[in-house]
Formats: sequence, structure tokens, C-alpha cells
Amino acid sequence: MPSVSESRTAVARDAEVRHAAVVAGEWRDDARRLRAVHETGLVDAPVEATFDAFARLAVSLLKAPVAFLSLVDANSDFYVSQRGMPEPVASLRRMTGRSFCHYAIVNSAPLVINDTHQDPEYRAVPTVDSLGVRSYLGAPVTVDDQVVGSLCVVGFEPRDWTPTDIETLVELGRSASREIELRAAIRAANAETLRARALARANEELLAVVAHDLRSPLQVISLTASLLQHGADTAQLPHVSRIATAAAAMTRLVDELLATHSVGLRSESHRARIDACRLLSDAADAIHPVVARAGLQIRRTEHDAGRVHVDHALMLRALCNLIGNCVKYCPAGTTIHLQSRCTETGVLLTVSDDGPGMSEESLARAFEAGWQGADAAGRNDGAGLGLSIVQTLVEKDGGTVEIRSVLGRGTTVSITLPIA
Repeated sequence: MPSVSESRTAVARDAEVRHAAVVAGEWRDDARRLRAVHETGLVDAPVEATFDAFARLAVSLLKAPVAFLSLVDANSDFYVSQRGMPEPVASLRRMTGRSFCHYAIVNSAPLVINDTHQDPEYRAVPTVDSLGVRSYLGAPVTVDDQVVGSLCVVGFEPRDWTPTDIETLVELGRSASREIELRAAIRAANAETLRARALARANEELLAVVAHDLRSPLQVISLTASLLQHGADTAQLPHVSRIATAAAAMTRLVDELLATHSVGLRSESHRARIDACRLLSDAADAIHPVVARAGLQIRRTEHDAGRVHVDHALMLRALCNLIGNCVKYCPAGTTIHLQSRCTETGVLLTVSDDGPGMSEESLARAFEAGWQGADAAGRNDGAGLGLSIVQTLVEKDGGTVEIRSVLGRGTTVSITLPIA
């Protein structure tokens, strides 16, 4: 434990450091500190009960006549809150010229002055004569490691501040710092929310423009496919029919985008009673050219699963998305298995493969919109939306979707739909 003489030497050395820093104008010239002061949003702000409480508690706990929470900018001290401050300072809430707060903010340790008359530097501070300040205790208030101000108590008589006094004020100062930082975090979150909303609006506008511009070429494709169907021979007809079906599906998707500007919302329902086996058959037929070109094959195992009450186009999109994922990640020669069967909870449709499978991390985040595993991101051929879209489409028809996978042994996605 330091002796009395050692403690006095430390106090004198601290005072010298503070005196030199104030004379050098460090509190005024630190650009980072000044920026932190103004980013609090409290300079010139109205009095708030939350911050008023810190000054009130300081007066009560330390039995001091005056307490205040100040922010120090380049030109003056602004009092966020105060108790016991004489007029006109109490109403103006601002003071110019040298103050004890300037000494309090030059380092992160509390400023302890038992008697302002015992140090010529402190004796020369104007408030010693104008307000009669004889004792002072100030705890720094920090934001992002920058000292922006101080929580202070003053007395009109000399006072030996005890360790308990100092610790109490320091803790109150830390609480004030946390409150200011919390408000800054809330402001940042609100700003990010506004930015996200603006981005969402911009995306919706872009979708509307793109969807509108797609209508004309889709009309040409649909019309041409219709004309070709009338003159196609037996070998050509299946291919032309696929073009017509795909064009019709794309036209409907464009209409949905124009109506809602969102994948997950629709303006109207198109549900009907559909045989579950037909869903798998239609999906396999629609995406067959893509599967064949990639060197994969589809094998269907269709049990009599009954009918489901769903939107045929939505479910077709969901199934084609799942088959498309198999094409994207599985090597040539892989077999994609499609199966339908009836269970106790509804009709179960599964799309599975014996491809590379998924890691536990990828499996845990599979339905998270925009997320891709390292392998998927490295391919640079998608946006990580496929499974998220599938989940949205399935749930819209009252179903559920789940995924199971073992790394190196393949993946199975199961869609459960209510029986019609």
C-alpha cells in the first residue's frame, strides 16, 4: 500500500500531466474525440429524465450540492443534465472558457480535487470565483474509448473525497457511458432498417420493370410455340410442348412479380385437386432436357398417394428447383429419385440423390435465404435462394419441407402436403 507521501506525489504528478494537456489544448484539437461528442446526438438536445437521473443520484449518494453530466466540444461545455447549478448557467446549460471538465477529460482516470485553492492552476479556473467551487470530483464519460465528457460533483467547501465517493461516481459515469452507447447502437440499427427498407423498395421497382419488359418476348415465344405445335411431327411435338409449357409458366411468374413484387406473396390462389403422381411426372417432364444434358437420369417410384389440394404451378416450381439442385451439385451418372406415397400426416413427395451430400453446417442453414456453403459459393452459379424459395412455396400450400443429408452419401428433400 503506498505511503501518504507517495500518494501525494502521484496526485501532484497527475495534476502536472492534466495541466500540460489543457494548456496544449488536447481536449479541443482531438478530431476523433470531437466527432464522438457530436455523434452522441445529445449536444443541444432537450433535458431527458434518463440522464437527469445521473445528476440526481450523484447529489444524493455523494451528499454534494451540485452535480452535472457534461459533454465537452471544441468551444464549450454542454450540460446534458444538472442538479444544483446556479442561474443563469442552469438555464443556459452551456459554459464557455476554461473549466474543470477540461482537466477531467484529458485521461481516463477520475479527477480528484480536495481544495481548488491549493493548486495555482486550479485556483485560476474562472468558476472558482464565479461559482465558488472549492472541491471537485469528476468521472470520465466515454463512448467507443473516446472521453466525451464527465459526470461531476462540486462543493463550496474543501472536501477530502473518500475512495467510496470516487468509486460511486466512477460507476455512475460508466452507467452514463453505457446509456449513451446504447442509444448510438439503437440509432445505427434504425438507420440500417431504413436503408434495408429503401433497398427492398428499389428491388421491388427493379422486379416490376424487369417483369414488365419480359412480357413482350414471352408473348412472342408463346405465340411461336403455339404455331409450331400445329405443324410439328410426332418426334418434334414433345419438345415444342415443353417450350409452350415453360413459356406459360414464365408468363404466370411474370404476372405474379408485377402483382406482388415478391417471391413469397401472391395476389390470388390457384389451388386445385391434383394427383400427387402427376406432380412428379410433370416436374420430371418439364426439367428432363436439363437433366439429360447434365448426364443425369431421373427414376420415379410412384405409389398411389391420392390427391392434394395445391397450386399446380407453385408446386411444379418447387419440385423443379429441387431437381435443379441435384443437377447443379451432382456429377454425371447420378440418379435422381422421385417418390410419392401416402403417410399418416399427408402425402409425401421426395427428391433424393446419391451425390456429394451436405456438411452439418450447410444442413443447419440450408433454408436460410442467401446463404451458401463454401463449395456452392465457389461455383458462382447461384444466389443461395433455391431452398428458401422451395420452403416459401410449399408452406403457401399448407405443406412442410425438410432436408436430410449425409456428407458423401447424398441428400433427400421431403415435401409433405395435406391430403385433398
